[in-house]
Amino acid sequence: MGLSFITPMLLGGAALVAVPIVLHLIMRRKPVPHEFPALRFLRDRAVANRRRLRVSHLFLLLLRMAALALLALALARPVLRGAGWLAGGEGPVAAALVIDTAPRMALREANETRLERAAKLARVLLDKLPQGSKVAVLDTAAATAAFAPSAAAAAARIERLAAAAPGTSLPTAIAEARRLLAGSELARKELYVFTDCSHGAWDNAAPQPEASAGDPAVLFVDVSAEQPRNFSIDALDLSGERISAGTSLAITASAARVGPDAARAVAVEVLGRDGKYVRRAIKPVEWKAAGPVQVDFEVAGLEPGTRQGRVVIEGSDDLEADNARYFTVEVGAAAKVIVAAPRPADRSAALLVQAIAPASLVKAGKARFEPEVIDVESLGTSSWDAAQGIVILDPPPLSPQTWEALERWVSGGRGLVVWLGPRAGNADRFNTDASRRVLGGDLVRVWRSPEGNYLAPTALDHPIMAAYRRVGDAVPWQDFPVSRHWEFKPAEGPGDAAATVATYRNGLPAVLDRRLGGGNVVVVTTPVSQSASDPDAWNTLATGFEPWPFVILANETLLHAVDTSDDRNVLAGAPAVLHIDRRDVPAAIVSAPSGDDFPAAVDQKRGTITVTATQVPGNYTLRAGGDIGGIARGFSVNLPPSATDFSRLPADALAAVLGPGHRLAKSAEEIVRDVNRERVGSELYPWVIVLVALAMAADWIVANRFYAPREGVDAERVAAAEFAADDSHAAAAPPPVPPAAPPPVPPPAPQPEVPA
Repeated sequence: MGLSFITPMLLGGAALVAVPIVLHLIMRRKPVPHEFPALRFLRDRAVANRRRLRVSHLFLLLLRMAALALLALALARPVLRGAGWLAGGEGPVAAALVIDTAPRMALREANETRLERAAKLARVLLDKLPQGSKVAVLDTAAATAAFAPSAAAAAARIERLAAAAPGTSLPTAIAEARRLLAGSELARKELYVFTDCSHGAWDNAAPQPEASAGDPAVLFVDVSAEQPRNFSIDALDLSGERISAGTSLAITASAARVGPDAARAVAVEVLGRDGKYVRRAIKPVEWKAAGPVQVDFEVAGLEPGTRQGRVVIEGSDDLEADNARYFTVEVGAAAKVIVAAPRPADRSAALLVQAIAPASLVKAGKARFEPEVIDVESLGTSSWDAAQGIVILDPPPLSPQTWEALERWVSGGRGLVVWLGPRAGNADRFNTDASRRVLGGDLVRVWRSPEGNYLAPTALDHPIMAAYRRVGDAVPWQDFPVSRHWEFKPAEGPGDAAATVATYRNGLPAVLDRRLGGGNVVVVTTPVSQSASDPDAWNTLATGFEPWPFVILANETLLHAVDTSDDRNVLAGAPAVLHIDRRDVPAAIVSAPSGDDFPAAVDQKRGTITVTATQVPGNYTLRAGGDIGGIARGFSVNLPPSATDFSRLPADALAAVLGPGHRLAKSAEEIVRDVNRERVGSELYPWVIVLVALAMAADWIVANRFYAPREGVDAERVAAAEFAADDSHAAAAPPPVPPAAPPPVPPPAPQPEVPA
């Protein structure tokens, strides 16, 4: 630690300590002589008293000198400086300002957004930087980390900041700022982080490192809202990204309210051919404070082709970024699917075919799928070119050539669903290197559970299980027991292993999913090819009373497997990959929601277009090859939930993530205080003034104690005066005449003895 003074000239006031010395020398009390004859004890007591008074006067002198010295020290305004970082005094510093620019920073309170609040406080910091300092301004939009040419350039950079989809997380931006400061040649380094202290900014973030020698001093600036209010649409759940012409699109919007209860409508709008949104449905909604809201829509009559739309909240509120969610669906003919089943194939596949393509929907032209049933034994010799998906029911051990053909076919962007059953026979015969590459694991053994076992999904996060969110805990899986199923062991490698989507009650995998090249493979470890009258049936998923959970499972597994051609709905910042049927176009033009157009190259080998500029949420369109006979595609971009989650972290969680010994400022005054404390030092004036007051109080107490009359002092003074007066009278009178000595008494005469 080092000590310095803001006004060192006033230290000359310490010379005033000579004043008490002079006063004590001038005003010393002179002893009054008293003549006390033959009173040695009085002289001894006077010597002792004189010694005691000398010590007391010396103590009082020191107190007064200390009071004056402390007063001069206080007027000089001493400051306590930290070692290392502050060793350079008010020299230039290398400062990095990290500002969170996620869309949640556009939250408005008191007619000021969080980003505007951060910019205002950042300008306060810029004004406090010493001359010659280097300043870098970083944000979460993936801007490059570099020092600005001047403080004015840094201020201009702050003024241009705008809320946008994050290209990087706030902790990553802080780490980049630390690396930038570490490379600066300036000894003093400072790091300022402007954050709303929200879940969206700090969830799943590692704690900030503890400061050590040479690290920059870090100050977190809290710009959160005190009483936020907001309506938000958090997510959309579509019945499918590919639907058949004439089929209605089911949309479920998950919404939330922060603030008091309110009423506000939610609407669905579809983008027309003229580029304008047309309202197709609207529903009034009662929003409850801090409670989720679910709004369901059914949109019918969508024309074939790529159709885009949005779900919006009526009116405006304090955060506009989460008032709309966008979607893209492909409306067209039913997807062609090959269903390979054991002989007799039509009977074995009847339950699955009825689930994915009911006769009533097929007759009305509204079925999602167009199934083609074949014998599983002829799978290797059939043509798969026109199919978008293959479903294999209860497969026997297939030849390596068939598995290799399936691997190539799925990798090209197709989908495969496998329902394992008793025809797999022995696990050792079924498992091969080729089957492992397709399925992502091996069969182990048949698991028998005579009673009490059934599908028991623990989470509904996977797209296959997302459809069950609409019914929540109302799925009666226990009414469809599973007595036998295969135990499936995923492969060891992370890129080769199948991921578990749902489990049985016994904890073993029931549904698994694996990405294979450009396609998907879904594995279900129990079959649905056995009839209800079969005494050896492994389950009653498709044969129980009202097996609607199986109908959903059959459709969702096939939809997830088949719908792999395009990324129609992505999160901001993620690339969108679109497939095209033509290889004769070198590039396509992408139209962004902002109105900008930019080219995107076509991968001639794969027939795909990859769009990486997806930071702006909204609906994107892609065109190539002209208006006649050309290609028209589209995709939608939505913000990730964290980008608009401004809910504040609890105090203990915030303290844990900001790291030990963190400093948090909220107002300009607190920022100035912390900057002065860390850069200028901690001013000791208040503490020195307290010491001055204590010294003066001690002086007053000691002075009154030393100079106050003691008990019995007056009586001693009167007695001494009377004694002195008597002594003076005795000296003036003649000496007394001593009395005459009495005559001596003669001894008695001896008496004669008398005989007995």
